[in-house]
Amino acid sequence: MYENIIFNHSCEDMSEIPDKSVSLMVTSPPYNIGITYGNKWENGKLVESKGKKYSDNKEEEEYRSMLARVISETKRVLKDDGQIWFNIKNRYINGVIVPPFWIMDYFTDMYLKNIIIWNVDWGGSTNKRFCSRYEYVFFFTKKKDTYTFNLDDVKIPALNYRPDRYKSQLKNPTDVWKISLVSGNSPERTEHPAQYPEELIERIIKTGTNPGDLVLDPFMGSGTTAAVAKRLGRKYVGYELEEEFIKIAEDRLSKQDGTLF
Repeated sequence: MYENIIFNHSCEDMSEIPDKSVSLMVTSPPYNIGITYGNKWENGKLVESKGKKYSDNKEEEEYRSMLARVISETKRVLKDDGQIWFNIKNRYINGVIVPPFWIMDYFTDMYLKNIIIWNVDWGGSTNKRFCSRYEYVFFFTKKKDTYTFNLDDVKIPALNYRPDRYKSQLKNPTDVWKISLVSGNSPERTEHPAQYPEELIERIIKTGTNPGDLVLDPFMGSGTTAAVAKRLGRKYVGYELEEEFIKIAEDRLSKQDGTLF
């Protein structure tokens, strides 16, 4: 079985991965918001162009059909007690906000446990509506009650701790996660134009897997999922179309020793 590898082809075909071998899938697919990533714009003008470019602009039917095929393959490779964490956000199309709740139509055979609101700290500006500062992470399980949920590994300090009422100074995180985006001066920043933060993936992998489990990311990008999985003593497998991004991921992986678990 293949593990600790990123395949350089579409994740619509995961034939390298056996049935029921993956413990957790976590991913952030292309959002299909009509942006050519890798360019820097100011006041509607291109001011800088560097790094790998890709256009996030499929026909809507093609985009949803692609995601449906990826999700179907993920379900095939997912263990009976496995889980899926799916990051996606609202889109603004023809002057109207389009929420991503249609994605739940692809998970009618699974159990929705949480819709995490990922509250980010910066982003694009607007002048005729409020600035968007959140994304969603949908948390699905294959089984209703049997799945890994390591709550003690991700508890956070309680702000109003009372020793006469509570046994611990730690509490369960809520379903609103305030986690910063990866800024240009962040130590984990790469040249990938749409990189998500290690802190987000670390909480998910700690919660939903145990050391030695296999984690899948069908849209591996800069390798955040793989790097965090390796650091936490988990195995990883993923897919990425762009060789340049795989090289970025491999560089990040070379700096992880896999001992922090």
